[in-house]
Formats: sequence, structure tokens, C-alpha cells
Amino acid sequence: MHEELPSTLITWEEVYSLCRQLVSQLRKADFRIDIIVTIARGGYVPGRVLSDMLGINDLTSFKIEHYQGAYKQHEAFVKYPLNANINGRNVLLLDDVCDSGDTFAVGVAHMKQCGTVNEMRTAALHLKTVSKFIPDFYAETVSVWRWLIYPWAVNEDLSSMIAKIQSDNCDITQLQRLIKQRHGIDVTCRQIEDALMLLHDSAL
Repeated sequence: MHEELPSTLITWEEVYSLCRQLVSQLRKADFRIDIIVTIARGGYVPGRVLSDMLGINDLTSFKIEHYQGAYKQHEAFVKYPLNANINGRNVLLLDDVCDSGDTFAVGVAHMKQCGTVNEMRTAALHLKTVSKFIPDFYAETVSVWRWLIYPWAVNEDLSSMIAKIQSDNCDITQLQRLIKQRHGIDVTCRQIEDALMLLHDSAL
């Protein structure tokens, strides 16, 4: 019995559009941001885009681990803590997606341990409606649960999907078909080749 994981591939153009929507919300809000803190690794790219769009040079991060590829591995925990002075500052805490809400809950708790901010708001590109945590700002909601594959995580997510397939005797065309069948996404030969190389490197 194979494991199905309905998924959606997010394009770079969609990411840019989502960031613009967040920026529009942030500009309308009565909230002056002093520093953007991203939750690594998903928040890295949107954080850099938002900092550029908003003209905020103060951008930093800390890392929470929760998933390996597209599959949950353990409870969310802070692997690399924040190393920045946030005392008395207005902070935007950002991630790419708010899924179960666990990552944001851990992230907010960690921020409170790191200093006393003047004000903190939270933001994500996507909010899944199953989440126990609701960010202050989000560009889109996902009402029917799907795994979202952002362009900065294609290799990681596809390789974890392929690893679940008995792929020793599968060629690239067969893998394309199986990924479409199990995850509902169309992937290119190049994307599968790159994911296979990542799997090969990980096995060394």
C-alpha cells in the first residue's frame, strides 16, 4: 500500500505575487517593522524578498526542525537559536507556510525567551486552515490540505517522495507517472534527475 500525499508545486512567480500581497497588508497595518526574523529554512527566501520590497535591511533568522522533506520527523524544536538583539524593537516573525501551527508556536515561544520586544507580529505566505496557530498576516489560505512544494525545496521534497517509492527498477518516466499518481503533480525530467542525484549523494 503506497502512501499518497496530495501536493502542489509553487512557482517563483507565485512566490513573488504572494510576497507582494503580504507587503500590501503590512503597509496598510499600523505596524512599523524594525527587524524581520525568519524561521529557517522556509522563511529565508520570502524574508529576503520582503526585506527588499519594504526596504528593511535588518534581517536575521533562527532554525526550527520539524520535517525532513515532505514528511514529519519529530516534534518541532529550535536547532539553532536566534542571535540578535530584539529588545525594544518591532519584530516581524516570518515563515513560508503555517501548516499545523507547531513551528510558529515554538518560534513565538523562542522569541519571548530571546528578549523583550516592543511589538511582534507573525506572517506567512500560506495558512492552512487546519492550523492551530493563525498568523497576523498571510497571503493565501489552503482549505483542502495539501503539501506545498516551494521552489527552494523541490529537490528535498521530490527526493523524499522518490525514496518512498521502490525506485530501483523505475526509470524517470515511470517515476513521473508514480509521482503524478501519488501526489497529483507534474514534474519535469530535470527535476527528477536532480532529486535522484540528491538521493545518491545522501547515500554516500
